[in-house]
Amino acid sequence: MHIDPLYLGLELGAAAFFVWAALSAAGRGRLPFLELASAAVFGILLEEGDQLIFESYRYSSHFILTIDRAPVVIGLTWALIIAGAMRITDALGVRRRYAPFVDAVLAISLDLAFDAIAIRMGLWTWRNLSLEQGWFGVPAGNFYAWLFVTLAFSLTTRWLRDAAAAHPRREWLQLAAPIPAYAILLGAFAPFVVLKQALDNTPGGGLAIFGASLAAFCGLAAYGVWGPRRAEPNGRRLAMLELGVAFSTRLAIHAFFLAALLLMGLTTRTPVLAAVAVLLFGAELPLAWLVRARHAGEDRREPIGAAARRRTAEQP
Repeated sequence: MHIDPLYLGLELGAAAFFVWAALSAAGRGRLPFLELASAAVFGILLEEGDQLIFESYRYSSHFILTIDRAPVVIGLTWALIIAGAMRITDALGVRRRYAPFVDAVLAISLDLAFDAIAIRMGLWTWRNLSLEQGWFGVPAGNFYAWLFVTLAFSLTTRWLRDAAAAHPRREWLQLAAPIPAYAILLGAFAPFVVLKQALDNTPGGGLAIFGASLAAFCGLAAYGVWGPRRAEPNGRRLAMLELGVAFSTRLAIHAFFLAALLLMGLTTRTPVLAAVAVLLFGAELPLAWLVRARHAGEDRREPIGAAARRRTAEQP
């Protein structure tokens, strides 16, 4: 079997990031590790279920390790993106009712930057859709689904966190989280299908529906991040390595696809796509600054030495 160096590098790179994330999560406790592991299971379930149910896309045959139709690397990447978004949201001190919306916006900001580039690389192919339809060849329903993929997993996982707080044995229920999360996703996707048929039944259509949904998510996320009565920033309770993995993963994804965009000459052929990818990549810096500022501001409100003593006490 011929092994394509690009796919080998992708799979090894994602596996390395996942192992790094798993080790840092396990260092903080069982539940953080189970959240990451269940996110990977969720990713595989998503890819397998979507291809069987909707049959709207297919992956390249060059992926080396697959479970039926789902490349394992895609499941690992889903886990890194979703769990990483949740770590960042936690670190920002977003209240639980708004946290899933922040998670979803953080996840979609990656997909908007790379999905249209990935199909031009041949990593996957949308059936019956040209590169001029949808969003540069990506159907609007894909982006709409990304919002609710992350929302559904975050809602389920955060509920289980609360349920397991006083009953540690319930942490093992996290391994079943992909099932209700996938059910929530399917239910949330039904309105898009109905509205698309009524308003924009062209191949890949529904961008206005996605745009309205994204605006609503962004509004709720912004209120959660900057609104009154925020929760206490709890990123300091995270192993800082976890936040490092989250941001490193996001930057690596951006950098990989930006490099592909440049090498394929897409900056001149699709300048809007290139501008969006660069803009979203640039947004990672103020995001990291905001997380750091929240921590610094919280520490300044504590007596001298209290923060250091508390962090030492909270080490696993």
